[in-house]
Amino acid sequence: MTHIGRVLDWRFNSQRWAVHGETITEFPGGIPTQADQDTWTAEYEEYEATTGAALLEISRLETLETKRRIAEAALGIDEGWLAANRALIATERAKL
Repeated sequence: MTHIGRVLDWRFNSQRWAVHGETITEFPGGIPTQADQDTWTAEYEEYEATTGAALLEISRLETLETKRRIAEAALGIDEGWLAANRALIATERAKL
């Protein structure tokens, strides 16, 4: 189960709230119902499964673009590797 603190960080990152263990102890306007917390947790887990995975893949692909690979692309000796990698990055960005 996802920790409620991670869910609140994602959904309400600019609001002040407090969590002790798995229990919300402070929240603007009162402690949300368990049903609300369960809904937010499900939304967060769906986000993590799609958007989070895409962001991780973008980061991984971007780290592959070393100075050597960029120089090879500039010289025209990379056999299209850089363009192909950037197409993969664009595919992942389209998922966001």
